[in-house]
Amino acid sequence: MSTKNSDKLILLLQNRLRSNGKAKSCDSFGNTIYVDCDIYTKEILDSFLELSVSNFNQFPIFTNFTLGDDKFVDTFAEVLVEGATLYALSSQALIERGREFSIQDGSIHFNPPTVSELLNTQYSTLLGHHFMKLQTIKSHISTFSL
Repeated sequence: MSTKNSDKLILLLQNRLRSNGKAKSCDSFGNTIYVDCDIYTKEILDSFLELSVSNFNQFPIFTNFTLGDDKFVDTFAEVLVEGATLYALSSQALIERGREFSIQDGSIHFNPPTVSELLNTQYSTLLGHHFMKLQTIKSHISTFSL
């Protein structure tokens, strides 16, 4: 696998997911500091990209592209990042579902908005679009040469 291609796609994926952030914290002297707080580690994003490439290759017409193929990565970066985004959305929806709860105290009942439903809706919407795009690409893949 090409580290250069992987790093390029990870940067695109991080930007699409807005997964880089900062968290307010205190150092040992009580000073406020901001530390990096990424939603996904580089390793997790890398595995989402590997799954996206595998999904691309499995979709008929079957192919055998890798992240080491510069022309492949440059040409299909958007669809690869989109596929990795789908894996990220589905995994995060599961995590968020576990965090959701409702509070009831006597006659007061509070249901926070369900982030998992929002993520699942976005995932479902993008999934159909992604597979239509893959179908179109793969039906014309014979015109693509490395």
